[in-house]
Amino acid sequence: MAPIGLIESCLRHGQQTLLLSRVRTRHLLSLLAKLEGCGYAGLDVFGGATFEVSLEHLGEDPFERLRSIRANTSVPLVGLIRGQSLVGYRPLPDDAVDSFVSLSAECGLDVFRCFDPLNDARNLAHIAEAVRAVGKHPEGTLVFTESPVHSEESFIALGMELAGLGYQSLCVFDPAGLLGAGSARALVEGLRERTQLPVSVHCATITGQASFAYLAAAEAGARSLDVCLSPLAGGASLPSTEGVYAALRGTDLQPRLDERRVLAAADALDELMPLYQAISDPRGWQYDTSTLRTQLAPSVLEHLRRECETQGAQGKLPAVLEEIPRVRAEMGYPPLITPIAQVVVSQAVANVASGQRYLTVAQEVKDYFLGLFGQPPGAVDPEIQKLVIGGEEPITVRPAEVLEPALEQTRKTMARQGWAEPSDSQLLSFLLFPVSTAALLRGEARVERLEDEQELPGAVALPAAVVDGGDLSEPIGDAAAIPAEVAPAPPPPPAEPVPAPTPVAPAREFSVEVDGEVFSVRVTATDGAGLGGGVAVSGAGGSAPPPLASEGVKAPMQGLIARLAVQVGDQVTVGQTVVVLEAMKMQNEIPSDRSGAVTAVLVAVGQVVSRGDVLVQIA
Repeated sequence: MAPIGLIESCLRHGQQTLLLSRVRTRHLLSLLAKLEGCGYAGLDVFGGATFEVSLEHLGEDPFERLRSIRANTSVPLVGLIRGQSLVGYRPLPDDAVDSFVSLSAECGLDVFRCFDPLNDARNLAHIAEAVRAVGKHPEGTLVFTESPVHSEESFIALGMELAGLGYQSLCVFDPAGLLGAGSARALVEGLRERTQLPVSVHCATITGQASFAYLAAAEAGARSLDVCLSPLAGGASLPSTEGVYAALRGTDLQPRLDERRVLAAADALDELMPLYQAISDPRGWQYDTSTLRTQLAPSVLEHLRRECETQGAQGKLPAVLEEIPRVRAEMGYPPLITPIAQVVVSQAVANVASGQRYLTVAQEVKDYFLGLFGQPPGAVDPEIQKLVIGGEEPITVRPAEVLEPALEQTRKTMARQGWAEPSDSQLLSFLLFPVSTAALLRGEARVERLEDEQELPGAVALPAAVVDGGDLSEPIGDAAAIPAEVAPAPPPPPAEPVPAPTPVAPAREFSVEVDGEVFSVRVTATDGAGLGGGVAVSGAGGSAPPPLASEGVKAPMQGLIARLAVQVGDQVTVGQTVVVLEAMKMQNEIPSDRSGAVTAVLVAVGQVVSRGDVLVQIA
């Protein structure tokens, strides 16, 4: 047996799962000085949720962050890429993939660890070609899960398919800690024998199985294991670097690490942890064996809790947990990994909250059944598919083949908003996350202040409790579709005085993306009403709507009005969409529960509504 390599993940995966990806670049660079010379096989530094968070909460260009890391280490750099979706949440056109790969390689990324949330190899074909074209290493990644349609043989077959696409190594990727010792051994042995490629293993510690899976994988001939320095190890993260090294010390598998340097790096990371105390959630470090039953990673459980709160189903969690596997089965048993996990969970919550299955269906659920995310692992339920998409025909080709090239269109969109000559990094960031990138370019990014940043201009103090990051460990992003051409969004108008005999909620400002167009919206409370009740809206949507009524089509959850599908005078039928409501970054089509004529539309685009608010009245 040969010594096994270790890939250090505290710079990306560890801080993503336990600190919501909030670690500042200057702190990463200080750690790099300690990690240099430790003997790691690679450093996991790029991709996942860190890209979006860098834009939205750190006020940093993610590509420049990568470039800075590259300039300060000679160790190979690894990035986790969602295949054709890159670091976003939907498949993108090939021109975007080519440009993203080229720029990431130029900034210093060496290993592109590419996975598809559905394990659809078609979504991993073009990016493998793009990575090889720039002289970098593509690593095909298999998302491990358990279901009636998944087996050791099916994963090995997928590995063989990825090898045929030109991937130069493979990774067994297990974000929910489902991989047992027997499966780890069988997969590593089978993949190595059938593909002749080196195999890496990534396994979360959340269920307590990872250490056993790692030993079995190492003994079966795995080339490397993902680990994390102890201050950011355990729970939702990975096994500790120090623990794995100590367990294998004195064996033929002993990693070639400088233990003294590793311990010094762990001490340096430990000294930084108090700065992020307000961000960290102690639950992230805990074991949770319920994941063995639910297959829901910690980030998805957080999304589940918030969905239940948003849709008024807090007291129905047991019913939701029973509904999730039912919805998953109807969708062909997809792995419960971002973004598909959030799609499954949101639909399950909607089914339970409404009391009628698939009464409310998010656009992402429709797109899933239309094949726009890719091919599900198993057959979808044909009756549910027909219920969701009606007479529309699902696509049977690779999703990117139905998409138009995106870069030139995005360039025009940015020019119309005032950025005539964006850099490549600005262009790609805007394509992926238009709202967050626009805020950053306007100097309006919300940068949270740490204890050592008291004098930074524009910094926002962190709350005493855990920051509500909107499930940022692995969220649905703000780029639900490729942005279309839009006119420049005007700045929010000055707030009007609000007469109120009692205290009211303060004005709130939003950047709202509707069908690819970015609007600036200012929402102010009306007489005696909080922001969840009657509101006055400036910006998109025109004048303020009339006060909300007590009868009509009601909002099933709190959210923001993304689109109005009807106007006064329209004839509607039962089940016809009247409003599209954005909640938890998903587009939910709200259907009419009656037939008749629309007599009043009581909301406007950009308005924030609460669960139970009346949206449309129908005679």
